Order: sequence, then C-alpha cells, then structure tokens
Amino acid sequence: MGDSIRTTLAAALLGGAALAGGPSLAADQADGWALSVENAVAKVGEPAAIHVTLEAVNGNRVSRSYRNRLIELSAFDDAVEFEKRVVVGTVADDTSVEFDVGVTPTKPGKHVINGVFRFGFHSEGRISMVSIPLIATVEGTE
Repeated sequence: MGDSIRTTLAAALLGGAALAGGPSLAADQADGWALSVENAVAKVGEPAAIHVTLEAVNGNRVSRSYRNRLIELSAFDDAVEFEKRVVVGTVADDTSVEFDVGVTPTKPGKHVINGVFRFGFHSEGRISMVSIPLIATVEGTE
C-alpha cells in the first residue's frame, strides 16, 4: 500500500471515529505508528483539551532527538480558538508521545478541527519521520 493511500486511510478512519464522538484510533502498523484521540466537550467560552497519544508500534521507539509536534491546527468553521498553533509532544516513554491540544469552543455544536503531526521514530538503527493527519472534534455546549 502506498504512502498516500495509507495517509488517506488513516485520515478516513480518524475522521469517521471523531465525528461519531468518543475516542478514535488510527494505525499504520506497516509504517510503525498508532494514534488515539480523545475529543473535547466544553461550555462555549470555557477552555478544554483534546488529548492525543501517538505511539510507535512493532518494536519501534520514539525518537527523543526529534521535535515531535502538532502543527497547522485549524477549525473548519472558525468556531474554535486554539491555545497554541503548534503543540510540542511530551515523550511519555520510549514508545509514545502525548499531546494536549488546548481548545475553546466559541459557538455551540460539534466543530471539526484538523492538524498535522510531525513524528519521528526509530528501529534497528533506522530513523523514520512521518507526517500524520489529525481530525478531531470539539463540542461546545451551552
């Protein structure tokens, strides 16, 4: 399976699960990563966080020397404010990186956000750096 097909598949998996509500999961086991997303719910105007875990799988390890980050954050309907436009991940252990994306809904309803992870991992002396799409939701309540 080609890289663009894998990325499209991962985005479709994340998008479908994110829109359905609750945690979502996408994985590209062949390329060595898995992604889980906990969407956010908050009252309009109150801050919340989307929690994301990006995990190296199949014996791979997170690259501690690479700046694992989430960039290009945006909301499809401009109803979400972001605490930061770039979120640097925290290496939780040798196999996972965690991200807390600070968000504040500015309108009621479910709002789709997206971004791009830059993630580095290594195995057997080889380092891989990949771009992984994020699709998540923030629900604003009254």
